Amino acid sequence: MGKLSEKVAMITGAGRGHAEAIARLFAKEGAVLSICDIIPLKELERTVGSAIRAEGGQVLCFQTDVSKEDQVNKMVQKTIKELNTIDILVNVVGMAGPTLDVWDVPFDVWKRTLAVNLDSVFLCTKAVLPEMIRKKSGRIINYSSGAGKIPLPHRTPYTTTKMGVIGFTRTLAAEVGRFNITANTVCPGWSGVRNMELARARAKYLGKPFNEDEYQKQLEEYTQKGVLAGRWLASEGYLPKISGPQAAANVTLFLASDDASMITGQDINTTDWVMW
Repeated sequence: MGKLSEKVAMITGAGRGHAEAIARLFAKEGAVLSICDIIPLKELERTVGSAIRAEGGQVLCFQTDVSKEDQVNKMVQKTIKELNTIDILVNVVGMAGPTLDVWDVPFDVWKRTLAVNLDSVFLCTKAVLPEMIRKKSGRIINYSSGAGKIPLPHRTPYTTTKMGVIGFTRTLAAEVGRFNITANTVCPGWSGVRNMELARARAKYLGKPFNEDEYQKQLEEYTQKGVLAGRWLASEGYLPKISGPQAAANVTLFLASDDASMITGQDINTTDWVMW
C-alpha cells in the first residue's frame, strides 16, 4: 500500500521539471493521476503518460491552458466524471516571465505572467473545491519559489506572482479548514534547465557575456562543495546545497499524505538560497 493509494491527484504543468517528478512519485505511491500541460497532448502522453503507465500507474492526460477558466473547468469536470473524484490538487504550472526592469515591462507581458502563474492557481483551486467541500476532505498544494520570499531584481512580474501564491494559500487555508481541507505552499529549489535559461536571459538583459560551460562548472562546484546552510560556512569554502525537483516532490508527497493532515497554511522551502 502506497501513501496515496486510492487517492485521485490532479497535477498541473506535468510535462517536465518539478511537476513531472511529482506525478511519477505520486503514481509510485498509488495515486490515480490527472495531469496537464500546455504542450501537445500526444507529447505529454508519449513522455510522462507512457512512463507512468509502463510502471503500472493510471493517468489521464490533458492539454490545458490553466489560465483559461473554460479549459480548467472542462478538465476538472472530465476528471471527476472518469475518476469519480479529486482528492489532491497540486498547482505547479508557472512561467519565468520577462527579465526586465519594471519600466521596461510591457503591460500585456505583465498580465500574461500573472495569468499563468497566479490566475491558474485561483482557477484550478476554485474548480476543485466544490468536490472537496462535498466530501469534507482535500489537499491543495501550490508551488511558489524562493522568489516568493525575497526580491529578485529584473524579475518583478515573476516575484509578484510567487509572493501572491503564498498569500493566496495562507488565506485559502483559513477559509477551507472547516471542511477538513489543507492548503500549503512549496518553495522549490533548483531546476537545471530552467535556471540555465534564466541565467542566460539575465546576462543578455544586463549586456553581459554568458558562458554556458562556466555556468555549468559553477553548478558542479555547488554540487561538490554544497552543504546544508552552506552560506554560513562560506568563509571555509562551502556553498549552499542545491536541491532539485525530487526533493520538492518528496515534500509534496508528505503534504498530500495523511501524515500531514494537521499541517495547513504553511510555505515550505526546499532550497537554501531564500536565506541569502
